[in-house]
Amino acid sequence: MRILYRATAIAQLVALAAAFQVWHDVNRYDAHGNECVYREKKDVVCSQLCVTKLDDCPASLQPDCPAGQSFCADGACHDKCTEDIQAKNPCHCSRAGNKLPAEAHDLVPCLSIPNVTIQQFHPWKSENDIRSACGREANITDQSTTVGVWGKTWIGGSVSALWAECPRAPAPNYTYGESYWIATYAVNGALAVLILHVRAAMAKSAAIGEKLAGTESMSDIGKAVESKSLNGMSLADNASEHAMPNSRLSGYRDHLLGTACVWSIAGVAMLWICFLGVWTADYYGSLPGKYHGTLYSLAYESDFLELATFLIIWGITFIMLIVLYVLKPHLRNYFRLLMLPSEGQYVCVVRPLHEVKATEEKPNVLQRYVNALTDRLTILLCRDKEYTTCLVETTTEGRIFFTYQCTRYVYSDKTQQYAPYEFDLGTAHRGLIGQADGLSSADAAYRLELTGPNFIQVRVPGLFEAAARELVSFFYIYQFIFLWAFYFYAYYQVGLVDTGVIIISASIKVMLRLQSERRLKHMAEHEEMVAVRRDGKWVEMSTRNLVPGDVIEIVTGAHISCDCVLISGMAIMNESSLTGEPTPVSKRPLRIDDGNYSPTGAGKMSTLFAGTVVSQAQAVLQSTDSLESDRVLALVRFTGTSSDKGQLVRRILFPNPISFIFNEQMRIVVCILVLYSVFVMVMATYMYKGDSVAVAFYGIFAIAQLLSPLLPAALVIGQSIAATRLRKKQIYCVDPQRIMTAGKVQILATDKTGTLTKEGLEFYGVQQVLGQQARFGEFTSELKRSDELMQMGMASCHAVKDLNGQLIGNPVDIEQWVASGCALEQGETIVPPKGSALGTLRVVRRFEFVHARASMSVVVQDERSGQLHVFVKGSFERLKAISNASSVPGDYDTVCADLAREGGYVLAFAHKALAASDPADVGRVAQDQLESGCDLAGLLVFKNMLKHDTAEAIAELKRGSTRVVEVTGDTSLTGIYIARQCGIIPPDSRVLLGECASPAEEIQWVDVDTREAVADIQPYLSQLGPDGFPTAELAVGGCAFERLCTTGEVASLLLHIRVFARMKPSDKVRCVQLHMERGTTAMCGDGGNDSPALRAAHVGIALSSGEASIVAPFSSANRSMMACVELLRQSRAGLATSFANFTALICYGQIMSGMLKMATFYFAISLTENLWMLIDGAVATGLMLTISLSGPAKRLAPHRPTSRILGPQMLASVGGVVLMNWLFSALSYVWLFRQDWFRCNEHSTAESDATKWWLQGDNYEASIMSFVCAFQFINNGFVVNYGYLYRARWYRNYALLVVWGFLMAFVSYMLLADPSRVGCAFRLNCGTAEVLESLGYGKPTWNIEPYNNPLGHNVIPKASRYELWGYCLGNMLAANLWQVVVINGPVRNWLRKKMPLSRLKVKL
Repeated sequence: MRILYRATAIAQLVALAAAFQVWHDVNRYDAHGNECVYREKKDVVCSQLCVTKLDDCPASLQPDCPAGQSFCADGACHDKCTEDIQAKNPCHCSRAGNKLPAEAHDLVPCLSIPNVTIQQFHPWKSENDIRSACGREANITDQSTTVGVWGKTWIGGSVSALWAECPRAPAPNYTYGESYWIATYAVNGALAVLILHVRAAMAKSAAIGEKLAGTESMSDIGKAVESKSLNGMSLADNASEHAMPNSRLSGYRDHLLGTACVWSIAGVAMLWICFLGVWTADYYGSLPGKYHGTLYSLAYESDFLELATFLIIWGITFIMLIVLYVLKPHLRNYFRLLMLPSEGQYVCVVRPLHEVKATEEKPNVLQRYVNALTDRLTILLCRDKEYTTCLVETTTEGRIFFTYQCTRYVYSDKTQQYAPYEFDLGTAHRGLIGQADGLSSADAAYRLELTGPNFIQVRVPGLFEAAARELVSFFYIYQFIFLWAFYFYAYYQVGLVDTGVIIISASIKVMLRLQSERRLKHMAEHEEMVAVRRDGKWVEMSTRNLVPGDVIEIVTGAHISCDCVLISGMAIMNESSLTGEPTPVSKRPLRIDDGNYSPTGAGKMSTLFAGTVVSQAQAVLQSTDSLESDRVLALVRFTGTSSDKGQLVRRILFPNPISFIFNEQMRIVVCILVLYSVFVMVMATYMYKGDSVAVAFYGIFAIAQLLSPLLPAALVIGQSIAATRLRKKQIYCVDPQRIMTAGKVQILATDKTGTLTKEGLEFYGVQQVLGQQARFGEFTSELKRSDELMQMGMASCHAVKDLNGQLIGNPVDIEQWVASGCALEQGETIVPPKGSALGTLRVVRRFEFVHARASMSVVVQDERSGQLHVFVKGSFERLKAISNASSVPGDYDTVCADLAREGGYVLAFAHKALAASDPADVGRVAQDQLESGCDLAGLLVFKNMLKHDTAEAIAELKRGSTRVVEVTGDTSLTGIYIARQCGIIPPDSRVLLGECASPAEEIQWVDVDTREAVADIQPYLSQLGPDGFPTAELAVGGCAFERLCTTGEVASLLLHIRVFARMKPSDKVRCVQLHMERGTTAMCGDGGNDSPALRAAHVGIALSSGEASIVAPFSSANRSMMACVELLRQSRAGLATSFANFTALICYGQIMSGMLKMATFYFAISLTENLWMLIDGAVATGLMLTISLSGPAKRLAPHRPTSRILGPQMLASVGGVVLMNWLFSALSYVWLFRQDWFRCNEHSTAESDATKWWLQGDNYEASIMSFVCAFQFINNGFVVNYGYLYRARWYRNYALLVVWGFLMAFVSYMLLADPSRVGCAFRLNCGTAEVLESLGYGKPTWNIEPYNNPLGHNVIPKASRYELWGYCLGNMLAANLWQVVVINGPVRNWLRKKMPLSRLKVKL
């Protein structure tokens, strides 16, 4: 980069007269080993000859002044030798006082020697040639013994004169009394004094606070707060969700001087950044005022001093920004007074961070060592904990509290701790219904103080704040500080391009994050007016003021903002936001009985969840078993983050960080690259003999090139493009970083209903029991072929309601009702279809389905005969238990198991006719009495049908080496059937089902096909198939899974279990977490019950538009398993693209900081300014952007792309290309040194004008390196485009081909064409106009600055141009073959078979 220009300028102008090639003599021998025919060098300036007495000057150099004048110390005649004239003595070499050596005090100059012409100039001994020629011009016969050199051989003995070859004059320096330095001292000194004074003033308070903190401020959050009786209700903490046993509290109070310190530190940091800006402006002479237009005005016009000062300011600013970044969580509280949490204005919550590591294998020794070192550094810098400072507030009653993660923590005087509160309203039905009168205003106010508002406030920052939040991270600080070096060092054009790319990538991340937060805010925040029972009256108030124990009115269209239980009336709820199911759900009130309410059991049918919408509300004015009211009433149970929705939002807002294997290995890569940059710095210092400033700037740019500031942007752009492609496929991503993780998915856990299968069950058929024979008839899918009793039960035994033409109820009930073909009139009258033999039925009494009973029942009256019928419907196990034994067929269990094994959802019907004919008498009979004595009537079978593309999707996932397991809440046999039908369980596999009645009992294993008990499953798991895996698959129920987790057996059996059935949401989370320990795991689900598992998995994809889509990083409007295939396809392409960009940028850095820099320092040359702009502005940035446009492969490959920077593939890819480039670069100079037209025309600093640093590329050495490296840079972007396994084939990336083709044609034209306007713009294959004309190329019509070498041009002979072009193409071909054959081709495939990596081996 421009470092070469400036480093060359510094070295040659100031300190590098000694710059020379350390391993050969320049222009000494030709290509055949003969000494060069030495060129004539004209107008060589001779050094001043100095003596102690003018009489010692050679006769030709003795002064002869006119009469009246004297020969003065400046080497000229004057009327009077004043002090000013005498001070200009060239023999003092700009030194005076104690800096002038004693031997030089008496030196006086002879007359100046005219410029000389050296007939045979030897560049490798230029000093001797110049001295000899000048000595001959001065008629000095034997200067080897009589003439010395200033600073080396002083006058004395035989030495009577010396050459004033002055060493570098001391650079000017600051007096450090300059105004800007005084301002620096004042500002920083004042800050230091202020900090010391504040800490001294706070020391006493801090000591007291630390002493007290040992008793209170370090207490755990979430302990029991108190137990206080309020109307029979107790107060307790929500220990499960909000308790944080490892968290700690510290109290702080503001201090005026401490606040001043914080703002002062921020101000000083900004001043140092402004100082950088001032010094940058001074570098360009752009300071306003009298110094405008003067370069280096603040450094006394010394470029060395200017650069050295900038380095110091740059380093101090960098260190300050890094220190502020590290101390950011602590800085504000450091300047506050530490005290008890109960006494502070602020409470700092310190919570350990539990990082989820998304790694696919165990780390190696080096990785473990680096991880351990990183962990120690993390702990040392306190980055292993999360520090959140919360403002302490006071309620109207004087209670103090703070809000942490949307939850209110209230201070208890009794326990002297902060804790969240929730109210236990009890579980007894009668107790809950007994609270129907609501709360008093005093009770409500007290509870509101403790629980806080029923409102989850999601703060979405503004655009500026969101951008600041994104930019305040280590990598952006790194980019900022290194790009500033670009701006300072006259490389601002490329700095602007890089800055633009970084801003674009940061903007994409900010906008995606804001979009996700706005969606979450829209979901979480809701407020409306609701009627609340307070003080025995109905009042209108905001839902924000609801508290546990409130009684509210439920009205049609209302949005439920809290978890509550229905205690009177009926409600039809739209729960699609939770479950993703569009079908409304019927809710019934609690019964007035001795039962206990369970929100996850039977009580779920009476629970109204936050986030759901009331489709219809209907009051119950008369009822025998529930509370009567003219309003629909609900009792508030949980508000805010205590509700199910609140807990979900809380988990979304405050997730645990995830570390990808890329992040783990990036630490090692950074260490390696930093060590490498130190190595090249040492080599450059050795070869170039540069000063410290040049070496320092070289080091800065070497690090910037090896760890390109564009690296994070390249990864973000690849992820963003993949996210854009996913969006076009209706797959939405709210966390683009998960795309890289999704590209490494090894295990996919999927829900069944709505994911593998269609949304609901479909009617499959009936199998009735034949009358007195107690045997099954034929199975039929046509209901009209069954008897009248079966049809009557189908038409009546359900809980379906008609709401304005929309059927409301359980999806199975709705499917049953539709299959019956009947119609509802006036709510409870059932009208049979035309042509049916049934009469009109009227529902007399209905008992809703209860999970605990596993059944429902209905009493209907046939209006034709007036006969009352009881129909009972429920699980086949339950109906067998309550039916008359004589009516149950002998093969009942076998038939039911066979239907279930075929994927059927089997329900049974039982019936009896009532002797009573008065419907009023039925209302007084208990449910158990009505259902007793029924005869089994038959079986009703539904099936969950596969989606049309599920089997294809599963096959494609397996083809892509992804193990698919089914995690469902459905029955085991149904889950196994679906798994077999869609291909999750391979064909012809034996399936062993493990179940137990409770986790405390032993698991009973059964062969699903033979129904035989299996005492020991290990022999079956030892039978291996052709693929080397067991031929048997396992399936377990929910209780069996819990048993395996309890005993620890799950570890050995986990990867043999294919179906996990009867899984509760918590079980799904545990199952996913266990798989995450084995490999990168994805979870696919469609409902709110899948949300916890979707959030827990490495990758979650929700086939839903409900709340599950907010929880998961990916969601799809296309509710198909093909969405998972598409996600993996795009993610693998995105991962491969990100690593391709990473590879290209690393190779770019290796070329830039490797052979290229070595050559430029060795030969004291530089690439031209325009060529640097082409490489950095067009080649590097343009190819990086077009690489990201490569599309995904059409099919999933049997292997996943690498995610290991230090994996064999990446090391071989980068290492192979780098070594080839180094080898070809070195061989290009071997080739060059064999060319007759080059030898004896080599670049020599002795033959060029060192002051024209921008023309140090006017030579063959720079031209060769320019062309070779330009082709290598272009090729870097092309070779990484291979990899058809994960991305589209290279010729499908049309944008890359266009850019690559243009660059190839452009550089080839500069190399192969005769001198042209294009080549001369880059000072390649060009020369001084007169020289080109003398070479027969014609006089250029454009302006060319004269070339800075004796030859006057760097035109390569035409034959050699084509030879060099072929050589460069050979370099590109070799690198391409390496990628195609070794990295992505047959060599890799062979190595995979011979030396497979230690990875997760599972049966697909």
